Amino acid sequence: MALDVTRPHLGRSTAHHAWDQDEPPTLTVAPGDEVTLELRDGSDGQIRPGTGAASLFALDAGRMDPLTGPLWIDGAVPGDTVTVDILDIRLGSWGWSGILPGFGLLSDQFPGPYLRGWDTTGDSVEIEGGHRFRLNPMLGVVGVAPARPGRYPATVPTEAGGNIDVKYVRAGSRIHLPVMVEGALLSLGDAHALQGDGELSGTAIECEADVTLRIGLTPGTALRAPVIDTVLPADDPAEAHRIYLGIGPSLFAAAREAAARAVDGVAAALRVEPHVAYALLGTIAELRISEIVDRPHWVVGCHVPGRLF
Repeated sequence: MALDVTRPHLGRSTAHHAWDQDEPPTLTVAPGDEVTLELRDGSDGQIRPGTGAASLFALDAGRMDPLTGPLWIDGAVPGDTVTVDILDIRLGSWGWSGILPGFGLLSDQFPGPYLRGWDTTGDSVEIEGGHRFRLNPMLGVVGVAPARPGRYPATVPTEAGGNIDVKYVRAGSRIHLPVMVEGALLSLGDAHALQGDGELSGTAIECEADVTLRIGLTPGTALRAPVIDTVLPADDPAEAHRIYLGIGPSLFAAAREAAARAVDGVAAALRVEPHVAYALLGTIAELRISEIVDRPHWVVGCHVPGRLF
């Protein structure tokens, strides 16, 4: 089925490479609009079928995680919250994963380079030994322009979103993002066919993708960091979760931020004192490392059962 370009649409020719409140918007949308975006792969086309591992030494780091956008959202002002409903993610036919020289959680032990290609035309991939894993198309990068002026690499996660690499940002999920500047300036990128929590080697199955989104806007919520509503592949597949993110240069501090934001959310939802919510989280919440390789910016999610909200 072909991509529906009768909606507001951006193709791959519009990619940019930094978060910047002065980046000119390439598309204007209104709350309620459904939008289709074509995303480049995480290497910005530097890695293709037939690329050799030695070519990874020559990668231009400034081109990694190219962004499609930015989208100007009519009526969005600082203090509002943009919601992004992911309606569909359609993967390209080929993806790659590997070890980028000097990158990854164990880069001192496995410096690379290593490169592997994947056929992503089906619903699963086969690894060594005949084991198959079902694909889970997701978006590594969803974010808005930061509050501070200047240009920041597309690979950096912040409280405005960005390269959060939360594997639950997939079709059926909703991402809440704090608006930092007028118009929000929403951008997306870094689609993955399959990624584990933490993306510990530094790459997942990186590929191009076409995505369909619905844009929403909630005035005056003063959200402090991204929040994700999703359905987890758990024992009960219908169990929805809300994920509060902590992002920063200290894994411990990021975990504390995620937990504190979950306390606030649960206390408000259940109309209980914060200490009561905190005690409840010890019994029902899960802390997960979503991204640990974009040194020094770590992402931790506090997962809370969605039925509370």
